[in-house]
Amino acid sequence: MKKQQSVRLGDILEACIPANSTLGKGLLTARVSSAYRQAVGSQAAAATMNISFTDGSLRCKISSSVYRMHLATNQDAIRKAINNILGREEVKSLIFI
Repeated sequence: MKKQQSVRLGDILEACIPANSTLGKGLLTARVSSAYRQAVGSQAAAATMNISFTDGSLRCKISSSVYRMHLATNQDAIRKAINNILGREEVKSLIFI
């Protein structure tokens, strides 16, 4: 029996669900949210209360002004890290509120 190449379930879902559908947008938002938390680390992620993603803009509500200032200072590096984790240019701007 010939061994087949494995495929991630997320890749299958992404291929089957239209990106402009409500479910497709929700899946993308979940992937971006996960990549954000991975990019900023556990402490800054814990200070993030709400994340929304629309039209390339990632809005994050931060509970601490200290973390908000730190994240805003490093927002270009964070955006690049998120896009690197995602494997494509999805996040065009970061907004910390």
